[in-house]
Amino acid sequence: MSLKGRLFWKILFGFWFTIIMMSQLLWVAFSLYRHEGPPEQRMANQLAERQLAAAASLLQRQGPAAVAALQASWPARERRLLQLEPVAAEPSTTQGGRILLGADGRHYRLDYDSAGLQQLLAPPQPRSDWLNMPPPMWWIGGLGGLFFSALLAWHLTRPMNRFRQGFERLAQGDLAVRLYPAMRRRHDEISDAARDFDAMAERLQLLVESREQLLHDVSHELRSPLARLQLAIGLAQQDPVRIEGSLERIQLETQRMDKMIGELLTLTRAGHGERDGEEYYDLQGLVDAVVSDARYEAQHMGVEIKTWVDETQEYTVCGQAELIRRALDNVLRNALRFSQAGQTIRLTLMRQGDEFIVEVADQGMGVDESKLSCIFDPFVRIGSPAAGKGYGLGLAITRKAIQAQGGRVDARNGEEGGLIVTLHLPG
Repeated sequence: MSLKGRLFWKILFGFWFTIIMMSQLLWVAFSLYRHEGPPEQRMANQLAERQLAAAASLLQRQGPAAVAALQASWPARERRLLQLEPVAAEPSTTQGGRILLGADGRHYRLDYDSAGLQQLLAPPQPRSDWLNMPPPMWWIGGLGGLFFSALLAWHLTRPMNRFRQGFERLAQGDLAVRLYPAMRRRHDEISDAARDFDAMAERLQLLVESREQLLHDVSHELRSPLARLQLAIGLAQQDPVRIEGSLERIQLETQRMDKMIGELLTLTRAGHGERDGEEYYDLQGLVDAVVSDARYEAQHMGVEIKTWVDETQEYTVCGQAELIRRALDNVLRNALRFSQAGQTIRLTLMRQGDEFIVEVADQGMGVDESKLSCIFDPFVRIGSPAAGKGYGLGLAITRKAIQAQGGRVDARNGEEGGLIVTLHLPG
């Protein structure tokens, strides 16, 4: 791992400095603000009281000579702590000492230097350069804090480096890069960000692959009419008598190409999910208008279209009415394409919870279960003679249009045959 990242050093020195400061401040706090005081101070006070009591007892019972003998038995450095001076006063207790009546009938002032004793009892403290801190505190706060800070900084900056490498690979076109498998054990916000990164990369990969597939399909679909156009032009050049028929063929192929390009543009606009042009419209009125147009074509085919609407509900929807009209029209025409004379198409409009449901069911041949999941992809045709009439873009436009409005579309085979396409729109 490279240690050149600025974030690593910021985290390292930030935590290291904090640990050192906390260790030193804790030492100062314990030394200055402990209620009982330092241990050597408590020991000095207790010993001073005992020594003073012993000297006072000897002075009162045996006189100053006995006190001098006791003082001589102490170590040389402790002898100076006890002071005995004759005074002319009544027996009393003053700050820092006592005035007592000795065995010889005279009054004496008896003092004991407890602060000096505290200095003698205190262990030798090697001086340091700052705050008189003992060296072990520096070692613990310095080396221990450095190790902990480096470990924490490495733990936090390593995923950042992985994110940077992931974005670099993504920018270079490697859409297969994934970060979550290597970070799933963290169980923190960074692993959540890695999961979001993988979702983004997967979405980009899907979009790029779908665009590439769409370009491939478009080029494949345009190749046939272009070939027929070239053939018609070649025949017209070879035989002037066929010019009129060739022009009719050129016009027909041009119209087909124009229709397909128009559907591709509609598919692209719907796929962008733009929310411009939204308005409130009556979904029931839109359904009635689309069914009315489809019935005109269905009459010539001998197919009946029946509708059922839950009249107890209100069907005011906010969205792009033209996109929904195009989506529903594509579903109905797809049902007509696979219907035969004497069959019935049923359209149902109702509300379930927060969704509006539009269901279109035909009595055609249905779709193989293995192909149900891909009938909404561009240029996908069902293997039947009726499927050859279109370009496989109708249901793809329907899905993009419904998704652009925040809804979804699905398809299933009916229990008695036929295909059932259901549009779900947010209420």
